[in-house]
Amino acid sequence: MKHAYPWARPLLVALFSFIAFGASAQQAWRPFRPGLIYSFNTPTTGTNPPATFLLRLDSAYTTMAGDSAWAFNRLLRPNDGSVLAAYYSPTARKSRNNLFGARLTWTLGTSEFVLENVAEGSLQAAQQLRLRPRAAIGSTWTASAAPALTATLTSRVWEPVGAAVGSPSDSVATITLSSGAVLRLSRQYGLLAGPRWLAASTASAPVYTASQLPTALSNSALNPTTLFNLQPGDLLGYDETSRPLAGPPCTSFYTLRGIQSRQTVGDSLIYTYQQQTRTVNYSGLGCYSAPGTTVGPVLSGRMAFSLRTGQSRQYSVLPLLSGEYRLLNPAMPSGSVLVGTGIRGAVAGSTGCFGGRATLVYQQMYPQNIGGSIQYSNITDGNWYQTYALQEGLGPITTGDAALVYYRRSTPGGVITCGSPTSFVNLLPTRAAQAAAIATLYPSPVAEAATLTLAAPARPGTALCLTDALGRAVLSGPVPAGQSAVAVPLAGQPAGLYLLHLTNSDGTNATWRLTHE
Repeated sequence: MKHAYPWARPLLVALFSFIAFGASAQQAWRPFRPGLIYSFNTPTTGTNPPATFLLRLDSAYTTMAGDSAWAFNRLLRPNDGSVLAAYYSPTARKSRNNLFGARLTWTLGTSEFVLENVAEGSLQAAQQLRLRPRAAIGSTWTASAAPALTATLTSRVWEPVGAAVGSPSDSVATITLSSGAVLRLSRQYGLLAGPRWLAASTASAPVYTASQLPTALSNSALNPTTLFNLQPGDLLGYDETSRPLAGPPCTSFYTLRGIQSRQTVGDSLIYTYQQQTRTVNYSGLGCYSAPGTTVGPVLSGRMAFSLRTGQSRQYSVLPLLSGEYRLLNPAMPSGSVLVGTGIRGAVAGSTGCFGGRATLVYQQMYPQNIGGSIQYSNITDGNWYQTYALQEGLGPITTGDAALVYYRRSTPGGVITCGSPTSFVNLLPTRAAQAAAIATLYPSPVAEAATLTLAAPARPGTALCLTDALGRAVLSGPVPAGQSAVAVPLAGQPAGLYLLHLTNSDGTNATWRLTHE
């Protein structure tokens, strides 16, 4: 039976409106939001290039008092009170306190957000900083009990949230502390500026300003499709030459990697490749008495990335943020760690294939016992780094002693080459040789039909496509699994040049030229 209660409709509308307003109000003015990566400019000192600090909220929970809380990602924090500027210096410790505290809390029914530091012995005192971006302009409140600070909402205006041309505008609140420190918050984009390590007791603490709008991983510089934007046929040449502290190097390894396939399967980005290495041994003091060159076999490999998390088994540093760390070997919890250092700005006057490019930098840190506590530091010789040139999409440009010194890649604007191929001559088989190893096509020229004979029975998912000289498909279809010979009929087709394309289930492909008489 159906009943109508006209008197209840206004109440339901009001209830739904209240719920919607509550959810919207909870989001508005929040300094940080889950699921987004935040970028802040690091104040430059001396000749150091500009750097960008990356952070995010890592987890959400409810406090014992019933407040909503969001914890920042943990990090290695420099003990000298500085901040990451692309490379770590002195020593660092594991810390729950990120650039603006350990966590963000919000009490239901209020318009107050609290950034909190947790105590770390003599290195960091516990602190709370209360922010009320929706307070009346000119109003003052207690921002912190220790140190004793008050806060005043000095303005709330509609203005661009950043200095870059085209930066969106939003309602921006400016909060001035009794110490002279200043924080700026956007209603939609969160914290725009604040003191480093939440050091609000002095106006001299370095102020970090938002360099980009908050963004999800899929739209960030850490997105695997941005860091690895490769196509089948691209070539990457690496020079790995260990540089001793004194004297010339003894050995160089020149590796040429050729991308074979690219696939997106579910939420995974997968590449297959072949690579081959030439080893050059040098004579000299402490080196080889009989220098020489050897060429290793052609090896096959695979790179896979999660588009949801950004992680990869082959590149274990991804997608660590500034100071975020991961054990080099999970089976050794007290061992060395891999750590992200954020984005290093372009070095003025730098040249070469990656001159003038900002880089994403990672490094290895080693544990040591100092005064009974575990600290992390670099080593003098052989410290490991891995860097990525942003917007290039070539993967790492340095890994330890290996550097990307040559590449040839396909882009929508054509083929781009940088560096010299001299050290990589005759490495990897040609595409024609690779095709010949997969199958043979006979006869060519052909009058009626040719036969493609496979070196191994076709696997499920194998397909053929015949195109004319203009790239138009003439025939296409799957190759039955287990079949070793496939007929390619050309009767009735115009005479001329054709291309036969074979695609395997793993994304690898090969092409043969076929002339029809």
